[in-house]
Amino acid sequence: MKESSKNPRDRSHVSRRVTITAGLLGATLLLAGCTAPAANVSAKGVISGPLSLWYTPATSGPAGQSAELFKKYQVTPFVKLYPKVTVTSTPVSVDNFDKKLPVALAAGAGPDLIPSGTAVATSYGAAGYLYDLTANAKTNDWQKKLLPWALQMSYVNGKLEAPPTQYETMVLYYNKTLFEKNGWKPPTDEASLETLAGEMQAKGIIPFAAGNASYQEGTEWLVTDFLNEVAGPAKIHDAIAGKIPWTDPSFVSAIQLLKTYFDKGYFGGGAKQYFSTQDPQKFAEFADGKAGMYLSGSWEMSTLPSYFGANGNKDEWAWAPLPPLAPGVPSNIYPLSVGGTMSVNAKSKNTAAGVAYMNWLFSDTKTMWASVKATGAEPLPITFSASDVPAGVDPRYVAQYQAINDASVKGNVGYTDWTSFGAGERNYIAQNIDKVLDHSLSVADFVKGMETGYKADKAGKLIPPLFKTGS
Repeated sequence: MKESSKNPRDRSHVSRRVTITAGLLGATLLLAGCTAPAANVSAKGVISGPLSLWYTPATSGPAGQSAELFKKYQVTPFVKLYPKVTVTSTPVSVDNFDKKLPVALAAGAGPDLIPSGTAVATSYGAAGYLYDLTANAKTNDWQKKLLPWALQMSYVNGKLEAPPTQYETMVLYYNKTLFEKNGWKPPTDEASLETLAGEMQAKGIIPFAAGNASYQEGTEWLVTDFLNEVAGPAKIHDAIAGKIPWTDPSFVSAIQLLKTYFDKGYFGGGAKQYFSTQDPQKFAEFADGKAGMYLSGSWEMSTLPSYFGANGNKDEWAWAPLPPLAPGVPSNIYPLSVGGTMSVNAKSKNTAAGVAYMNWLFSDTKTMWASVKATGAEPLPITFSASDVPAGVDPRYVAQYQAINDASVKGNVGYTDWTSFGAGERNYIAQNIDKVLDHSLSVADFVKGMETGYKADKAGKLIPPLFKTGS
């Protein structure tokens, strides 16, 4: 994990595919027990038997600390509920994860619980690797526990097989101290954004802190932002569903506006500076008031305190929903990003223990928030109450996740390309959007490439489950 940017694709650059909830400083969980003796379920329903856990330790900090935290939040609470289950945990290199898991699954082996991501889970489901949790979800009332969109995303080929285990959104962060000093308010539409950007530039302030030299594919986050802000979630939904093409004028307008804003120097001072700006410089400029705003995801809330109010800095940060940038696009929309999924192996010999673990995972909200406080982990996409949150958790963090939950219930949700698009289209966006910004690829050709990627994903049945939006 990069200390300067805990982004959704930069936790060792593979965690979007493998991380599960309560990530424990980047730790990834595998429950490996397919080759172990079958679990015993007594006549009274007592679950027992061995359950071994693989996890990838944090890429920074003492390995022993990572193991200790993993056990404290991922193992001990479960064992207290199921004392007859014997759990052992073994660290596994994150570099080997994507190599070992597909091979094991193809051989009919592998872990009892399969952590992955939406696109990978879709392919695993198509291959028959995942256990159908539909009946269990109904029995254990997951409909009241998981957020509506999360439950909808859990289905693979009509079966509930891959519920999400982390979630994030995209928001507008701003330097609160700078805004108060100048009497500014967060923008609420295209006109107010452009007026504010002009005032900032007149004072020598870059409107948006930005730079992708530390992580080139990070530009896709801005594509996600502008698709939601300009085209709107309803258009994105229809494109994913195949009702309209990605060459629709609304998507052309979204990419064109992003390009225009780069040409005006809104992001990082312009494309040339953007491509050469590293994360530490970007965050320092934002915290020092040299840049006024920053478009990014929930994961930044664990990074910003390293710059705001630190090392002599006295500024404060705040956040606001992404502003709509086109007529008819609703406000207070939260694009949804899934950090990982969890599934039970269809070939597992210990499904009782694996299913029990998942039921615990989606029920123990107090442990979930205790892990958030201790490790900076992201919460599960489940309902929670204020009493679940321990003292000491940044109220801005809690407020953002409460806002996401409220929006989820109301249907005020949007889409992120790394969660809701197929891998082909998502990879095309990440690898080609910079060409639009440096004028080597036209907007028209870029959206044609998106459509080509989408068609290939659809033909390969690689489009992740599509959740509904009310916007």
